[in-house]
Order: sequence, then C-alpha cells, then structure tokens
Amino acid sequence: ALALALPAAAQDQTRTKTYEGPNASAVQTTTVNRETGTATREREVTNLSTGNTATSSAVRQRTDTGATVDVVQTGPRGNSRSLEGERTRTETGSTFAGTATGVRGKVYGLEGSRSRDGRGNSQASQSVTNSAGDVLGSRSRTTTRAAGQVNRNVSRSRRPRG
Repeated sequence: ALALALPAAAQDQTRTKTYEGPNASAVQTTTVNRETGTATREREVTNLSTGNTATSSAVRQRTDTGATVDVVQTGPRGNSRSLEGERTRTETGSTFAGTATGVRGKVYGLEGSRSRDGRGNSQASQSVTNSAGDVLGSRSRTTTRAAGQVNRNVSRSRRPRG
C-alpha cells in the first residue's frame, strides 16, 4: 500500500514570552502561519510602580513580491505612533517604501534599499522625508571586498531642526 502525505490545513504556531522584573512586567505573543505567510506580534509592558501600560502590535504579511508590515505602538498615556510599508524583493536585494506617523500626527515617508552582488560587495540606504517631500535624514552604506581587504563607507545626513 502506498501512503500519501497531504499537507495539513494552515496552522498557527504561537509562542508567548513573559518577563517579571523589579520595575516592569511584560508579555509578548508571537503567532506565525507559514502557509499563509502571516506573522503577528503583540507586546504589553506594565510599569509596576505606576500601573501604566504600553503596547505594541505588529503584523507582517508575505506577498508574491516581498512582504507588507504594519506596526502600531501605544504609550502609557494613550499616545500612538505607527509604521506601515512594503518590502519588495529585487534581483539582487530589496527595496522598502512606507510611511510613519508620529505621536503628534505628523506623517513621514520612509524609503530604503539594499543589495548584494554575489562577490561580497553590498550597499544599503535609507531616507526619511516630511509631508512636503523634503529629506529630513538619510544614511548610506557601501561595503566592498577586494584582495582580502574589506572597505566600508557610511555617510549620514540630517536636516537641522527648526
């Protein structure tokens, strides 16, 4: 007789971590479903002396071309900030485009990319823009390998506040 193995229905795998310290307690629950490509993380931290609680919720969803991410953090006073975006795989790496919303409601644009050439050379860059499209900050890294030497170049720029 020949037995056939059929794939099981999509099943969530859940892990829960707890922390009890002298000043705070925390619970983090992570749920992954490999078949659907979904991962969620819920986190709650409580200050033991004040009872104030901060929470964080993150969802990553695999797509045909990469993944989407959605994160919301809420502070102990109820103020929230969020980030959402999409990572897209490319032939040699990936790109990211998204938005972040600060606690005061300001919206920022996020962009990034990274790549490798298969010979140990790589590059990565990130930038943050305001709602008018002005670059508030950026970072770029290039790593090259040749003749046993590794050269790494990092540049950063930050727009003055004001």
